[in-house]
Amino acid sequence: MILTLTVFASVSAQSSHQQLRSGDEQYDLEHYKEAEQHYREAAELKYGDPLAQYNLGNALYQQGRWEDAATRFEQAVSAAPDDASFKADALHNLGNAQLQLHKYKDAVKSYENSLRLRPGDADTKRNLQMAKKKLKEEQQQQQKEQNKQDQQQQNPNQPPPPRDKQEQQQQKDQQQKEQNQPQQPNQGQQQQEQPANDKQQKLKKEEARRLLETAIGPEDQKNARKYREQRIQPRSNGKDKDW
Repeated sequence: MILTLTVFASVSAQSSHQQLRSGDEQYDLEHYKEAEQHYREAAELKYGDPLAQYNLGNALYQQGRWEDAATRFEQAVSAAPDDASFKADALHNLGNAQLQLHKYKDAVKSYENSLRLRPGDADTKRNLQMAKKKLKEEQQQQQKEQNKQDQQQQNPNQPPPPRDKQEQQQQKDQQQKEQNQPQQPNQGQQQQEQPANDKQQKLKKEEARRLLETAIGPEDQKNARKYREQRIQPRSNGKDKDW
């Protein structure tokens, strides 16, 4: 029974090694989907093999499947032997996947752990600085959004401020335009002013009539009345005079 298990384990190891080699060949040709299949079979044949998990993570990463790649790199780190160089590589690649996923805080941690195992790695140092920069920008943006929310909660009736200078200028132009326009009275003012205007017009007509009566004598008024009566009569179609 023990012999059978040993033979089976040996065959599995050989098959896993063969799948790893086939995966490497496809990976070098940039056939990442085919490489993934070989590495996945190798990982299934030799469960817990850190090299199979590591290579599978690389094939997944090259296909833009960063979440799956990060999972494989984490498994490679967990199963890695006492080999500082291999574990540093796995942590470096884990940081790359996390950086692509915008998990900047996790990426910083992975790069720092990689540098603890291999302090002089220039690529890891460069990627660490990039992750720290992205993390700082993310934190600043989050703080900005938090300040905006706090301001709106403190002043719920106050409209949000303009987002940029262009919107500020548009708002300023609109306010200036409104100031230059004459104020329109409201409906109540119009209703109140209308009777007053009618009363003033009546007073003017009455005053004009009184002035006309006092300035023109009775005889002039009689002649003027006679003239008006003649003007409203229709004109004759013949040669007769119209007076």
